[in-house]
Amino acid sequence: MDERDGKGRFSKGTSGNRRGRPKSRHRRIETPEDLDEMIIEVMNLPTTIRTPKGEETIPLIRATMLRLATGQAENRLAASYAISLMHTALLQAQHRERQRRRSDAES
Repeated sequence: MDERDGKGRFSKGTSGNRRGRPKSRHRRIETPEDLDEMIIEVMNLPTTIRTPKGEETIPLIRATMLRLATGQAENRLAASYAISLMHTALLQAQHRERQRRRSDAES
């Protein structure tokens, strides 16, 4: 490990991170299919909500729907739009899957 100077700084040209900078893990959005996949992935991320029973972990889409249905959504328009985006993404993914199955059956 590199030595630090009196002020606790590393010498010029070195750092304390021996493994280096982590590689970027960003997925590029290049097609509408990529965007649909990302919307579905994000809306299925787990989130924690408080209920009378205690804390529960549920998918983000369900939490959004619950907040909208109970009037607790801070921005009803944004919540409605997020649900609409998820609905459209799921329909598009379902449509693409049907088309893929048809083309596989024809082959």
